[in-house]
Amino acid sequence: MSHVLVTGGSRGIGKAVCQKFLSEGYDVSYFYNSHIGEQNSHLLPIRCDVSNPVMVKESVKAAADRFGDIDVLISNSGISLTGLATDFGYEDYRRIMDINFGGLFNVSNEVIPSMNHNKKGVIVAISSMWGQTGASCEALYSATKGAVDAYVKSLAKELSLSGIRVNAVSPGCVSTDMMSCYSDEDIVEIKKDIPAGRIATPDEIAESVYFLASDEASYITGQILGVNGGFLI
Repeated sequence: MSHVLVTGGSRGIGKAVCQKFLSEGYDVSYFYNSHIGEQNSHLLPIRCDVSNPVMVKESVKAAADRFGDIDVLISNSGISLTGLATDFGYEDYRRIMDINFGGLFNVSNEVIPSMNHNKKGVIVAISSMWGQTGASCEALYSATKGAVDAYVKSLAKELSLSGIRVNAVSPGCVSTDMMSCYSDEDIVEIKKDIPAGRIATPDEIAESVYFLASDEASYITGQILGVNGGFLI
């Protein structure tokens, strides 16, 4: 049985990703920070701050001890900051960068050695369309996702000879806690800018993540897959 590790797997997109891989017969371990989700014989929650490399090392080992080497990494942990660029200081910058990009960096560093040894593996990062185009009043968030996109492309080139594929799913607006800062009126206006006319569900993003991790995507690497209802074309 294959083993997938999902960071930020207790809520939102991460939870939907865990449920999708479980339904496809995977053993699933997931990292959470403050909110623990479901658990069963094939679903292992591990408390981990992905910005802490020591904790990441211990947590990846705990996951591997339970289910064996990690075949698929889904790097999903992330936070957002909304406001003018000048509203935020150095500590804000460090926190969002250390989680949104540092989390991908830290966990990838721990799983790549075994993937290299096994000559196979898949890494899928959850990015954002704002990493591709930038968002007013989300400058720091956009910058972190831009870093994720560049890192994904670089890793894909570096790891391809080891049989490891690296891609990202780049969602638009998704019905998760990150949208809670917007009022109902804001949501109505946002939907007007989306050709599909609605907000995505976490399950729709999870389906795209699973596709990139599956054998059906065996010739896809280094790509940033936009799943945004036409918001960014």
